Amino acid sequence: MKSVSQQLIRNTNLKRLYNCVFSERGISRAALARRTGLSRTAVSDLTDDLTQRGFLYDSGTGASPGVGRNPNCLELCQGNYYVLVFEWEKAAVQAHLVDISGSCTLHRSISRGSEDSYIELCGDFLESGLTGKEAPGGELLGLCFVLPAMIDPEREEVFSTTFSLEQDGGGQGVIAALRKRFAGYTVAVLNDTACAAYAEKIYTRITEKDFAFIRFSQGIGAALFVGERLLGGACASHVQFGHVSISPLGPPCPCGGRGCLELMLAEETLPGRLHRKGSFSYQELGEAARYRDAEAERVIRDLAREFSIALSSLICLTRPSLIVLGGNARYLGELFPEEIRKSLLESGFRKMTENLVLRYSRLGEGACCYGAMKYFFDCHFQFLPDGKKTFFVG
Repeated sequence: MKSVSQQLIRNTNLKRLYNCVFSERGISRAALARRTGLSRTAVSDLTDDLTQRGFLYDSGTGASPGVGRNPNCLELCQGNYYVLVFEWEKAAVQAHLVDISGSCTLHRSISRGSEDSYIELCGDFLESGLTGKEAPGGELLGLCFVLPAMIDPEREEVFSTTFSLEQDGGGQGVIAALRKRFAGYTVAVLNDTACAAYAEKIYTRITEKDFAFIRFSQGIGAALFVGERLLGGACASHVQFGHVSISPLGPPCPCGGRGCLELMLAEETLPGRLHRKGSFSYQELGEAARYRDAEAERVIRDLAREFSIALSSLICLTRPSLIVLGGNARYLGELFPEEIRKSLLESGFRKMTENLVLRYSRLGEGACCYGAMKYFFDCHFQFLPDGKKTFFVG
């Protein structure tokens, strides 16, 4: 029997090889050996294991990089293994069945009323939604529950949510309820901004070791990568960027502070800033600015200046070389990041801001489910399970 340490090493190497093929489809065994530093014998043994189990397949010969016979290429198998991702929203649950090769095989939007339980809606879908004619075959590796909330992994509590969890035990009881309801599965409870950030890192191939992902949604959340690692995992409990105060004498926030960033920059503030009645969205504001509406441009400049106050503090603490703006921020158009850069150079720590790269996310909002799948696979899935179903928070 192999020792635990040998099993861990083999699991790590299997995952390394799978991720290399994920990043570079059609890679050869020889190239895998060069990328990982493993011997060709070890690579051959491990890739044979992955092939026999239906994770990889040999697609035949490819072009040779030099003299000699053409090498055989490895590709990811599709349709054999999935992760089911549930995104909880205020009025719906988005269910995504994501193939571990990186494609969404099935998506359902499940409407939710105020008296409906998120957990029961997910359970019902799991029991009935994956058994119809449209449901693909293959093995379900695990379930991911993605919440727009801070998650405390030690106390196993959820707090700072954008909607009520009353029907699911509240913030203190929802994780215990998930653990009980889905006891027969491997489960991960994750934060939405962290999942979107992980998708950005993997699918846009971010190479910066230190970068920040800031997402404008119901609130404003941030995920930080320090030394290529997601700070605090996918919990959002280490960073609550939306509750940085940018106006100590500003309006009170539900968190207990005053003048918090997500309160001051919320879409609900736009009518007042524009001296108009009714509702107004970031998208409408951005469209008006694109047509050179002077008031809209003024408001975007104000938003950028206020946002840069919080961003300057974040930069001084973590010094990211890249900042990605995700979610609804993109609707504000190019004027918004331009004005942020200008404000940071005028009032930020020049040494830390002069070479900073600031851009919008290159992925759509749907990327959150892909980030959840990849995070689950990279951080929690084991190729060599001990037979126990496991439960992960973050």
